[in-house]
Amino acid sequence: MKPIARLVCSLVLATCTWGGLTAAASAQHPAQAERPGDNAIGSMNAELVIVEYASYACPHCAHFQTEAWPTIRSEFVETGQVRYIFRPMLTSPPQIAAIGIVLAACAEDDRFFSATDLLFAEQSTIFETAQAQGNVGAVYDRIGAAVGLSPEALSACYADPAMTEMVNTVAVQANQDGIAGTPSFIIGGKILNTAMTAEGAIFHWGGTPLLINGDRVPAQLDGDTFRRIILHFLDDAAEGIDHGSVSAH
Repeated sequence: MKPIARLVCSLVLATCTWGGLTAAASAQHPAQAERPGDNAIGSMNAELVIVEYASYACPHCAHFQTEAWPTIRSEFVETGQVRYIFRPMLTSPPQIAAIGIVLAACAEDDRFFSATDLLFAEQSTIFETAQAQGNVGAVYDRIGAAVGLSPEALSACYADPAMTEMVNTVAVQANQDGIAGTPSFIIGGKILNTAMTAEGAIFHWGGTPLLINGDRVPAQLDGDTFRRIILHFLDDAAEGIDHGSVSAH
C-alpha cells in the first residue's frame, strides 16, 4: 500500500459532504457523456444517463449506496430505462478512498459494482478497525476474496504503478469536471447536489433549486426520493424536453 500512501499525500482532495454545495448552471455538462474506461451498468439505449461521483471514504455515499442504489438498480437500471455511470473520487481520509478505488478497479471481470457494494457495506468496519489500530488489511482481503481477488493479487494491485497513476487521474478528472464534494450526480445535463436553505437542505440542479411539480425537493439520499427524481427526468425525456435549454424545474 506504500505507493498509494505516497501518492495521496500530494493530492488536493475533494470533500465528503452532502449539503452546502452549489454548481454553476451549464447548457449541457460535458462530463455527462460516457467516457472510455467508465464503470457503467444498464442498457446503452436507455432513455436517461446518470453519472454518480462518490468516494469509498464518504459516509454519505455509503448511505446512498444502502438506501437509494438498490431501488435505482432494480427499478430503473435493470429495466433498461437508466444507464448508470459510477466515477470514484478521492476524498479524506485519502488512503481509505484510494484503496477502495484500486480494489474495485482490480476486481475480477465484471465485478466492479459488486466490489463497490461491499466496500460501502464494510465502510463502518474499515473505519472502526482503523481507529482501533486493528488489521484493516484483513478487511480488504475479505472484500477482495468476495470478488475473486486473492491477498497476493490485491497486494500486487496496490503496488502496481499503473494503479497509483489511475488514482491520480481520478482525482484530477473529478476536479476538472467541477465536482466539489460527494456524492454528486450529473443528470439531465447538469450537476445535481445540495444547498442549505432556511428550511433545510434541498437539491440543486445546475445551481438552482430542483423543482418537481412546483415543489423543491428535500435532499434525502433514499430510494423514494431518487425514484421521484428519476421519474421526473424520464417523463421529461419522454416528452422530448431538452434539459440543455431549461434553467430550472
